[in-house]
Amino acid sequence: MSPDVEDRDEIAPVPEAPAETGSEPPIAEDEAVELTLDAAPVVSQIEPESFEPEPEGVVQPEPEPTPGPPVEPEAPPLAAFAGEIREAVAKLGEDLGKKLAGLQGQFDREVRAEANRERIVDRLHAELQEYKQDLLMKMQRPIFVDLIQLHDDVGKMAAALAPEAHDFRGTLESIQTALEDVMFRQGVEPFRAEGDVFDPRRQRAVTTVSTPDPGLAKTIAARIRPGFQAGEKVVRPEVVSVYTFKAD
Repeated sequence: MSPDVEDRDEIAPVPEAPAETGSEPPIAEDEAVELTLDAAPVVSQIEPESFEPEPEGVVQPEPEPTPGPPVEPEAPPLAAFAGEIREAVAKLGEDLGKKLAGLQGQFDREVRAEANRERIVDRLHAELQEYKQDLLMKMQRPIFVDLIQLHDDVGKMAAALAPEAHDFRGTLESIQTALEDVMFRQGVEPFRAEGDVFDPRRQRAVTTVSTPDPGLAKTIAARIRPGFQAGEKVVRPEVVSVYTFKAD
């Protein structure tokens, strides 16, 4: 190494600056280094980004759009909303009216069916009672006929007695009353048809009386024996005598 190079390598001593009166105190070496580092330009700390050329023929994808905040739908106007409510209420009213009409029709049908069932039950009950009465009457009719015949015979005996036999006539009349009571307890009672016109359904003519008066024809001339009935059914018709017209 040459002597010139060696001289350049040697660091000459830095002369100290003279101290000035009233100036700031000298800065220490450490503080000087920190100030020097802080004063370095900021640009030197930023490293340049590496730039790489894009290869030809390659299409870079477009950046996806960033989704923004959700857009709230605009509220419908109040008039349109009120109209929709009225339409819904009207439709609901129609549906309810149809359902109520159907329920009313079904209720009416049930009421008519129930009334029809009641009529059927009442008719069947009446027919059953009538059948029961008819059956009992068929079974008891011969007994009633014999009792009625005995009643008539006792009446004939009482009518044939002499006027002086009051006591015996009273006894026969009491027997007749006892026979009527027996039949009455079984639903059979004596009757006499109302009116003077002959009724062939409830009366039986055993004798006739001729009359020149046409107004008396087919009227009752005499009532001989009372009739007997069980309810509306005639057990024995009333025995009568009837007028017949006969011109002179």
